[in-house]
Amino acid sequence: MPTYNRADLMRSSVKMLLQQTLDDFELIVVDDQSTDHTAQVVAELMLQDERVKYHCLSEKRFVAGAMNAGILLSQGDYIQICHDHDIYISTLTEKMADLMDRHPSVMFVHSGRQGCDHEGNPLRHAYFVMGYPEVSSGQAWRKRMLKRLASPVTALSMIRRAALEQNGLFDLEFGASSDIDLWMRLCTIGDVGYVNELLLFVRGRGPDHPYTGNWDITDQVIRTHRKHLKLTFHGLEYWAHKLTREWEIDCSLTFDYLNSIRHRRWRDRDNGRVYLRKHGVLFSRVLAHLL
Repeated sequence: MPTYNRADLMRSSVKMLLQQTLDDFELIVVDDQSTDHTAQVVAELMLQDERVKYHCLSEKRFVAGAMNAGILLSQGDYIQICHDHDIYISTLTEKMADLMDRHPSVMFVHSGRQGCDHEGNPLRHAYFVMGYPEVSSGQAWRKRMLKRLASPVTALSMIRRAALEQNGLFDLEFGASSDIDLWMRLCTIGDVGYVNELLLFVRGRGPDHPYTGNWDITDQVIRTHRKHLKLTFHGLEYWAHKLTREWEIDCSLTFDYLNSIRHRRWRDRDNGRVYLRKHGVLFSRVLAHLL
């Protein structure tokens, strides 16, 4: 569990994980140099449950670096990524691990989820229990992921340690979106598992969170898709998919920029203008010069 300055939300999420029906695990909290009372909260949790471990990074590494540090410290055969602010159903770990046990070809498992606002209120339009097969071919799943920028895989997934040893950890080049790159890389060496149940609630970022309205994240996702398009398709098929994807990227960038203006998020608009004038595709680049 990478964490940064979310001591109280982190305490709540850790307690949910400690109540999982599968209880044979270690929970490593990796502190990315928090300046609040995170260390004190984790110390209290460690006294209450010996499964909780604490590691404070000696330098700022951000979320991908913190996850890698935790993985290197861990000892289990399965690695479950946990956020410090989400809401976990008690059977999440057990059902993911059971699927891994039954299907050795599966490299990672994800589950049904629902989005909620930063206060924890479920959002009806963000209900994602999708009916995917329990096991899908990795190659087919990577193509599914490349169909749209929004990832169908939550970052809160379980990964087979052997797969990480074979394919590598989170790539820091893709920052907060490094999980998307990892899922696509793991698709090249095995299958993908899915638990078709609502097992977690993904809490939205607060209005003052540094990742809210962040064009860097948009750029990371786009670069990930461009990378894997080249690795997945070849020849005329690649160019056909590339043209389709670039059009969809342009539409998405245009929508996001106009949305920042509509909601009068002027800082987001200003950052978007700088980004799009340099990295926009066609309409989004022109729009940034006009508005």
